[in-house]
Amino acid sequence: MERREILMQSPSVSPNVLETGAVRLARAIRAGELTAVDAVIAYLDRVDQCNGAIRAIIAPDAAAIRREALEQAAAADAARERGDELGPLHGVPFTVKDTLAVAGYPATAGSAVLKDYMPEATAPVVARVLAAGAILLGKANCSEFAVDTHAGNLIFGDTRNPFDLGRTPGGSSGGDAAAVAAGLAAFGLGTDFGGSIRWPAHCTGLASMRPTVGLLPGTGILPYDTAAPLSPPNTASVLHRYMTPGPLARRVEDVELLVRLMAGPDGIDAACAPVPLRRSEEVDLAAISVAWCEGEGTVPVRSDVIRALSRAARLLGSTVRAVVNQRPPRLDEAAGLFIELRDAEGLPEVAEAIRRSQSQPHPVEVTVGILKYLSSIEAKLAKVSGAELLVANLRATARRDAVFAAATRFLGEHQILLLPVASATAPLIGTSVVEVDGQQVPRSQLGASCRAISILGLPSAVVPVGLGDDGMPIGIQVVGRRFHDHEVLAIAHEIERLVDFRPGPLAL
Repeated sequence: MERREILMQSPSVSPNVLETGAVRLARAIRAGELTAVDAVIAYLDRVDQCNGAIRAIIAPDAAAIRREALEQAAAADAARERGDELGPLHGVPFTVKDTLAVAGYPATAGSAVLKDYMPEATAPVVARVLAAGAILLGKANCSEFAVDTHAGNLIFGDTRNPFDLGRTPGGSSGGDAAAVAAGLAAFGLGTDFGGSIRWPAHCTGLASMRPTVGLLPGTGILPYDTAAPLSPPNTASVLHRYMTPGPLARRVEDVELLVRLMAGPDGIDAACAPVPLRRSEEVDLAAISVAWCEGEGTVPVRSDVIRALSRAARLLGSTVRAVVNQRPPRLDEAAGLFIELRDAEGLPEVAEAIRRSQSQPHPVEVTVGILKYLSSIEAKLAKVSGAELLVANLRATARRDAVFAAATRFLGEHQILLLPVASATAPLIGTSVVEVDGQQVPRSQLGASCRAISILGLPSAVVPVGLGDDGMPIGIQVVGRRFHDHEVLAIAHEIERLVDFRPGPLAL
């Protein structure tokens, strides 16, 4: 059925559909309060209205993607009418970061190096969401090979923040964040290595989660060997050892459902553990002790961000066992170890993909920043022997393990840690240095608190808690013990309830 024909048969759809979270939207569709076709049309109309301005969804063949989405929505409605069993995301529209494989859809990772790559298989986390009834509206923009903290690249251009079109939506999963924040999708699926889900959620006023590394399979996240269908992630690689898929959504309840649906081994990713995810409602909040700190300890944090964080911590005091202002010991070492271990390898998966491309008769253009980074790492590694590099890596890993042990002991006493996502709100696109209460901080260092948590492999949810002095959203990290993601989600739910944050008006 053509889109115009469906529009003519559909009742008017309230704009509130676009502000409804994934859980509540699916519930309304299952109850017959709204059809899946109504929901998909509402989102497609919003895409038509706004995507040209923010460039969140990238669609080489937008007409085909939309036609398929409407066909799936009509089939979803027919299934409901027949009384078929419906999935928990029945009829809910979503986006997928361009680094995650979806069979039949291009997967470029924002790079001309992969402009012709079309996966033959779908990443398990995406397949599980599709099996739950969700409807894909397209791939979302990201930085090239997900390296930068802004979602922009030479193929699709800059994605813009729907709260202020001059500002970044974050990166590298900024396309999904901008799409959800602007009402182009009910949720997005991204990936997080050093903050690539959490930073965009902070920039755009969304909830998100970086689950415990190993809870969700990482199969199908670029870069991987594109000559083989979804080769197993290399568990020796720093990139894959500390990267995980995760969701961005409007509400914590959406995030929890999505993590639950995506969790569990896939038989390919050797690092994915068969650990059941308990439900957040089982957590006794009165037994939880919460610590909070102004940051990881090495990069300054803006005072308005700290005020929003301390207010959330103070509000929690009415429902949890205790709230203390205390930083875990040795946390100030963690972000530096992230950089040290990452640079010791030099992102070899990215380097190899670019090297193969540059050796062709007509090499494609690659982001200058990536080339400079890889060249600097190559020059640095050329000065040391393989044996010296191995020893340095072993020592850095031992320090990382000691910091992890210290954090684990701390979380044994205080089960939850609250800290900023970043030192400031979303900066202007093109900004390289940001002023933080009189100090100049490189944009690349704003997310030091995210990197500190990444290198420890701990679960971290982001909850929006207010607006900064510049009117831009502020999110905070809720961090917990490994594989205690249910505790993290329970506290995130409670912060969301207590703060009751409502983002300001969009710029479009």
